[in-house]
Amino acid sequence: MSRCGVTPPAVVATILALTGAAVTTTAHAQPFTYLPPGDLIADSGEGRVDDTVYAPGMRFPVESAPAYANSQVYMHGGMYGPGGGQCDSANYSYPWRDNYCEIRSWDMPLCPAGTGHQGQDIRPATCDNHTHPAVATTDGTITNVGNYSVYLTAADGTRYDYLHMSNVLVTTGEEVVRGQPLGMVSNAFGGTPTTIHLHFNIRQNVDPHGMVYVPPYLSLVHAYAALIDTPPSGVLDGVDCTVITGWAYDADEPDSPVDVVLGFAAAGVVDEHVVTADLYRDDLCDAIGSCDHGLAVAAPLSLFDGEERTVHAAVDYETLGSTVELDASPMTLQCPPVELSGVRRPVDTDTFEAWSFSAFWDQADAPTDDVEALPVTADWPEEPEVWTNEDGDGWWLVDGGHTRTIASPAVARAWRLDLTGAEEHSDDEIQALAEGPPLRDRPLLVIDGEDERFLLDDPLPATSSSSSGAGGALGGVPGDDADCGCRLVGLPRGGAAGAGLWLLLSALAWRRRQRCPRRARRAR
Repeated sequence: MSRCGVTPPAVVATILALTGAAVTTTAHAQPFTYLPPGDLIADSGEGRVDDTVYAPGMRFPVESAPAYANSQVYMHGGMYGPGGGQCDSANYSYPWRDNYCEIRSWDMPLCPAGTGHQGQDIRPATCDNHTHPAVATTDGTITNVGNYSVYLTAADGTRYDYLHMSNVLVTTGEEVVRGQPLGMVSNAFGGTPTTIHLHFNIRQNVDPHGMVYVPPYLSLVHAYAALIDTPPSGVLDGVDCTVITGWAYDADEPDSPVDVVLGFAAAGVVDEHVVTADLYRDDLCDAIGSCDHGLAVAAPLSLFDGEERTVHAAVDYETLGSTVELDASPMTLQCPPVELSGVRRPVDTDTFEAWSFSAFWDQADAPTDDVEALPVTADWPEEPEVWTNEDGDGWWLVDGGHTRTIASPAVARAWRLDLTGAEEHSDDEIQALAEGPPLRDRPLLVIDGEDERFLLDDPLPATSSSSSGAGGALGGVPGDDADCGCRLVGLPRGGAAGAGLWLLLSALAWRRRQRCPRRARRAR
């Protein structure tokens, strides 16, 4: 599956897609949902539409979920609310709603009106007073403790304000650590009680305004998402002209493979394709407690043109409706044109689809003269037919009157062949067919001057029962090295990356199986 289009490169690494759509989490019965920033309750003021996460990576300021960000003044039990009491169930439900810049008299240079509410109101899990701890969002210093407020200042100068606190546990000048309890969420507000909630501010230096209250809403959304579940993780290990490798893992679904979006960016265009991280890797078993999350895909042949591209790797994070970029992403890919060799075998549209070939991954843009210099032989088989022996320790592609060794599961994967569905045949049945050259390590398709598509292949030897048709004399007998499948083809000019590919596949615990030479197999 692919997702292709003209997209700014930053989209691949975008942290947040503000859809507001419901997404299911495993932490609570209700799905966590939130409305976009700046979407205030009608007639409560003009919000600030701002996609900036001003405090990325901060800890959520209430110790445990669920919690509900919404207005205290314009919701049930508030001065301008629709009636009812503060403990109304509507106040304790999703979606979250921004109330930064809500109508107030405080000077607020980042608010459209120039005045407004300085932060975000957050209700804890229940309408119980002095029950729910508020905690430090980060390591830092307590720089002020008031009658019902605590200010925490981080090393970078960002100040986090906690208002309407009771049972305060810290003192001015105290050093605290991320997650440390600071006090209890309450309705304290001097001599006039408010509703039970935490009013939370973030104060930062913003040019040209200086130290101002910045929108905390999206920082809270991200912090809450991290509290209620674990974001997907992974690493982009390497990108070169042979293979793209890495791993991806979702701790909330540890037994499920993870789809990775690979984005290839050049000249302001990102070509996105989805691949699956589902390969066995020994090193992941202990590291993340699950082995089958490796990623290894051959570099896309359509990009073998000498142009430099930035390769991003990201995974969907459903809780935020966003993507999370893998560690070490992005990397750079620059591949020279492929080297053409062998013979051309016609591939029509039906055959192309039956084999699940891809113009992006499998087809190179080669010079017409180079393509047409190669001889044309019999059509490529209309659909794949894979055989295995009774021991299940070898696989062959049936190609006309020939069997062709599939050297390893890695080769099968490159050709999108399902080895688990291979037809079982006896050794006699397998040996009754002529032996052709091993299947190349990956398909390589090209287009000629008349827009006809061909697959490049090693020539098949003639069989005793055929002449020029499928499975007949197809352009000569392959050289000695073809008998053992020891040669990689379709590599970029000037490159010798094939050996690196096999070393990598061995590291991923893939076993290369061959039946070469045939006589040794018969003698066992």
